[in-house]
Amino acid sequence: MVPCAELVHEPPENGVLVNGWRRAVFRLGAAAGIAGPAAFTGAWIASSLRQTRHGPGGLQLSGLAAPDARDPWIMLAGFLVAGGCTVAFGAALRQALGGNATGGAGPGPALIQGAGLLTVAAGLLRRDHMLLNAPGEPGASWHSNAHDAISGLVYVNLVAAQLALAWRFGRDPAWRHWRPWLLASAAATGVILIAYATDVTGPAAAILQRAAVTLPQAAVAAIAARLMWRAGRARRGATASG
Repeated sequence: MVPCAELVHEPPENGVLVNGWRRAVFRLGAAAGIAGPAAFTGAWIASSLRQTRHGPGGLQLSGLAAPDARDPWIMLAGFLVAGGCTVAFGAALRQALGGNATGGAGPGPALIQGAGLLTVAAGLLRRDHMLLNAPGEPGASWHSNAHDAISGLVYVNLVAAQLALAWRFGRDPAWRHWRPWLLASAAATGVILIAYATDVTGPAAAILQRAAVTLPQAAVAAIAARLMWRAGRARRGATASG
């Protein structure tokens, strides 16, 4: 039985990218799983520090990309880069997990790619103002309302993707020991999101939102790092045997 598809050297139809441009595309996709969370986290840290009147944790992530924020392009770039990288990582993860005796990749990679597309949409459809309850402002625009709806879908996806991967990893000997960590991360993400949703304009809302986003992104980065390590080990083994 093949414990993890990315370890198999041949044939490529088993979900393994072993040579040429296909191997390069796989490595880029796996690396994107690290680059995306790093870019997004770096963007909100840098952008938060630029909002001197509100403090480093005073504005929510969407507000950092609003037109009236200081240097909103920083957070906007974070949304777009993170979304694109997440889509690429989901494709690499599907290739790594698919086509073996454990029954395919499951819905996890698709949910991850969906989260990436939603992140790009949330970045492009920006909120009107950096504050959720901006005083004296008119009603929200259509794109601001769309942003809020998309953000809600992203939050649901953050939990669902981790649960789907935990279910899939539980059936794979090479990944089984990751299952409890993903379940714990999904549970913690859900609890933090519930706390955030109870008072989205409260003083702790921005901190809770950052924590709820960072946990699943850390899980993605950890999985991506393992994919890269296993692919590198398989490549060294193939070189030694050749």
